[in-house]
Amino acid sequence: MPCNTMPVLRPLMVALLVCLLLSSALCRTNMNPTTKTIEATLNGLSLTFDADTGSILRLRFAGVNMLDASTDRATILDLAYPIREFEPLRLASRFSHNARIEVTQEAVSIRWNHLGMSRGWPKIEGDVAATVTLKAAPDGKSVIMACAIENRSQNPIRQVLFPDLGGLLPFAGVGDTTFRTSAFGMKPFLDLAPTEETRVYHYVQPAASCSVQYTSGGRHLSDMVVRWMDFGGLKGGISLFPRRWGWDPELPVMLQLSEVEQKLRLMMLHAVTIKPGESWQSGEFWLTPHTGGWAKGIEPYRAWAQQHFKREWPVPKHVREGLGFRTVWMSQYQPNDPQDPIYRFSDLPGLAKEAKEHGLEEMVFWGFRDELQRPYPRPYPFIGTEQDLAEAVAACRQVGVNVVPFVGVLLVGPESAGRYDLKVTSDGAWTYHSELIPRTNSGYASQFASVQAGPLGQKWVDDVLEGCKHLIDIGVPSVCFDQYLSLDAPPPNINSLTSQVRAYAKQRDPESTFSGEELRNWEIDASYLDYTWNWGPYEGKDYRPLTSVYPAPRLNYCIDSSPLAVKKAFSDNLYLCIMPRKPESANGSDSIASHPAFSKALKQCAALRKRFLPFFTEGTLIGECLLSEPCRAHVSAYVLPDRALMILVNTGPAGLVRFSADLRPWLKSDKGQYRVSVFDEDGSVVETAASIEGIWRGRAGRLAAGEMRLFEFRPL
Repeated sequence: MPCNTMPVLRPLMVALLVCLLLSSALCRTNMNPTTKTIEATLNGLSLTFDADTGSILRLRFAGVNMLDASTDRATILDLAYPIREFEPLRLASRFSHNARIEVTQEAVSIRWNHLGMSRGWPKIEGDVAATVTLKAAPDGKSVIMACAIENRSQNPIRQVLFPDLGGLLPFAGVGDTTFRTSAFGMKPFLDLAPTEETRVYHYVQPAASCSVQYTSGGRHLSDMVVRWMDFGGLKGGISLFPRRWGWDPELPVMLQLSEVEQKLRLMMLHAVTIKPGESWQSGEFWLTPHTGGWAKGIEPYRAWAQQHFKREWPVPKHVREGLGFRTVWMSQYQPNDPQDPIYRFSDLPGLAKEAKEHGLEEMVFWGFRDELQRPYPRPYPFIGTEQDLAEAVAACRQVGVNVVPFVGVLLVGPESAGRYDLKVTSDGAWTYHSELIPRTNSGYASQFASVQAGPLGQKWVDDVLEGCKHLIDIGVPSVCFDQYLSLDAPPPNINSLTSQVRAYAKQRDPESTFSGEELRNWEIDASYLDYTWNWGPYEGKDYRPLTSVYPAPRLNYCIDSSPLAVKKAFSDNLYLCIMPRKPESANGSDSIASHPAFSKALKQCAALRKRFLPFFTEGTLIGECLLSEPCRAHVSAYVLPDRALMILVNTGPAGLVRFSADLRPWLKSDKGQYRVSVFDEDGSVVETAASIEGIWRGRAGRLAAGEMRLFEFRPL
């Protein structure tokens, strides 16, 4: 090379080298003897793809390996493609070759012109093409995943799995890695692991086949309630939700634990049919990697929900700020039995006074009339007259308690079914009484045999509206609906009915409440209900993510007489439904004072809620995510801009309870130091520390079983 050309070429060579280095930072193809990989980083999430199949091999975030799939099990997209000769046939990324992967600084695009089949022998005419895109979300935290499918074959596609994440690791430990929804948390590496007994029933028992499926949709008719989910532990994880709302189709999520690798596969299941010649779009899924617990991962979903959450009426102050409500049973619906009355309307003021003493400013009463008749009948004579009811409600209001009738709306009995051109054909599945054997569904009792008349139709709406207006007119402006069922149908429906009832009631009492047994669609019902009246004990549920996102409706929890349940529900900002029961009698048939420990717990929690009220009404609930490692106690924390509150309930035996809290992600301090005040369950300060570090290995001291401690942190 002539010497005089070197000064010209040298800058070009340097520029070329810089370009090569920059491009390799965005997209690196790793050459190894068996697999070529392509890597990309989007909003801090490191993704490794199989360069041939396009499947995800690895996910890594903040130094944590979250997913590590073998080449034959890695996936991202999977389709059901049944043919007559072989119905289990599937098309999937892991069976494909020659995927075209394009990587930029903000996005990854994966294109398959021909998705491969799970069997090589079928002869299929035409191809199925697909494109998956992953791009950095504008929130700076999430990765947006979407899929497009073109069926250019002669056979319909019958199911789509997307996103499809195989090879998830127990990176928080086998016993602590949690799959969490808004209603529960489960340990997939323990709960889905087969045992010697369950292996025998591999095909008919989901847990035995190492898989489980959950759905969203409502408090009563779904597992998850809303569409958000999280996988991980206290030191990090990934959250996922589809950008769908209201009546957009809900998607089951399926978990499957590999018996070969002991790794987890998470799949979103689209039950669709894509006919020959048709195209299909998945919509957006937001995948959010995070450090810390689920409360960090749920932040993008909270922002999404807040865009859509629209209240018709604000939640009344006494419900928003209150500890809970009382439920009483007036009777067991036997008007011919002189022994049937449990309470009469004249008893309500006394019950309200006791409720108020325990911090309960709302009271719902059941069993005062036959709820299966239309038009609605008058109260049972042995309960009292409508005048008695109106006077009792007014007297309770003077005590400071709002009284609410529990009203049946959907079902009608044989006498009223013809009004809607219906006929009762059921055998009385809802018939119950404390002296029936069994008490419900006895097989011989049919008093409550009924048929569903609502929640659609003008005649049904008019009848329920007339009944509610009548109650409002006599001085009972609040109402609680049995079976609040929203359906994707135009008015007149239960939602339009609610708007009419509420508008009429608000004219009479601006602080009137509307509540119900939420069934079908939380996203819709959250705009209408002030609080829920749903059955359910505390065991096996964890609604902290739900209440962390939705300020309304206040989610109730039914409690008979357990002090521990009171403290846990209080710590989680649930709306306590207090209904103590006499032995072998109906729910809500006993006084609170008959259970001294229960009574004490209610009074303690009512006082504590009032003392720390801004945390519950204005703070962000982050559950146990203030902890840096698991603790054997039940822990819930709340964060305000300038302070945090952690409530700890000892759910184990008496003894010392230790924990490790990391304040730094939640409460900023210029000095990296904090002041902590420790309170017992009576609200007395038991300890103060003027200066603690951001990570605090604290000690609650020796606690009795079921005892509480509260910790308030402030930055220095």
